[in-house]
Amino acid sequence: MDGAQRFALAGTAVLALAWLAWPSPDRPEAASLPAPVPTVWQTWDAEPVDWPGTTADGRAWTPLKVLDDGQALATDGAGSLLYVELTEDGDAVATPLAEPGAVPGVVAAAATDERLAWITSVPDAQGRVASELWTAPRGEDGKPGEASLLTADTGDVIASGSAYDLQFAAEGLHWLATARSETLVTEHRSIPVEGGEVAVTGHLGAWQAAAWPWLASAGSDSLGGAQLVRTDTGAGVKVFSGAEELTLCSATWCRLIVNAEDGARTDLVRPDGTGRVTVAEGFTSAVSPDVGLIDRFEPLAERAVAAGDATEVTLFDLEAGEAFLVASSAGATGADARRLWWSTGTGELLVWHVLDLTDLA
Repeated sequence: MDGAQRFALAGTAVLALAWLAWPSPDRPEAASLPAPVPTVWQTWDAEPVDWPGTTADGRAWTPLKVLDDGQALATDGAGSLLYVELTEDGDAVATPLAEPGAVPGVVAAAATDERLAWITSVPDAQGRVASELWTAPRGEDGKPGEASLLTADTGDVIASGSAYDLQFAAEGLHWLATARSETLVTEHRSIPVEGGEVAVTGHLGAWQAAAWPWLASAGSDSLGGAQLVRTDTGAGVKVFSGAEELTLCSATWCRLIVNAEDGARTDLVRPDGTGRVTVAEGFTSAVSPDVGLIDRFEPLAERAVAAGDATEVTLFDLEAGEAFLVASSAGATGADARRLWWSTGTGELLVWHVLDLTDLA
């Protein structure tokens, strides 16, 4: 090899090294991967309780209220109310409590250690929905006794899926109804646990139930601000927010939603305006109509089209200020005042996973 050839090869090598070292404007830099979302299971020493989604007699059921790790109130496709027990063998055994015979059927339920209560709603002969409030005692083992009708004077019941649609408080049962009047009036109705006259207090506008004794404004009344009112004293709280922010409140937190073409931003804030934090953006939505469960957690769900319409479930911890992954591929989701649940599988393979949020607090 002569000197000219050696010089040419050396020049080629230098150019090759320079090309590798010098970034080309046409060659994109390697994209950094997003940091993995921490999971609930890595962060807390907790695990869900798994329930078969089909009872021993073949009924598919959906949780309505989980009473403890082995007892739940549930509904089926016919609108019936079921008392479901989880056996030591891992089977779900159901006892029907109410079978209204028409949908929507049982629309709300409440429980204490001593008593269960529920509201049934079915169309009457004229096609108008008629409701009844029923109750049943609980034995020492938690199982329900014989049910009895407490009242049919329920009004036009409001059922939003909240854990507080029907609740025991102040020695009575409480629920909301819409008044049959030209003006929109929400009625707060209550009756003693042992029965008696139904007390009715009207509140102008649309309202939803929060934890006793609070009501929160709802519907168009919640755009650009909201109100909270105590049903026992009448005292109120004004919640301020932006003109375009839909404001939905519980007794201790408010959810502010701003819609946009590319989804929505959801913030949580205390009713007095403090502690505001963004918990979700895009097409993520809240699992529960109730805000800030056990005054700390906001369960969220996002439908992932790429994952075959499965739902990613996360839990935003308001104390830590961040979200934690619960399930990456869930089906249905739901919650009551202290528990979050989600399903996996279908048909006979359907499983409900129930997480008690108080185990994380």
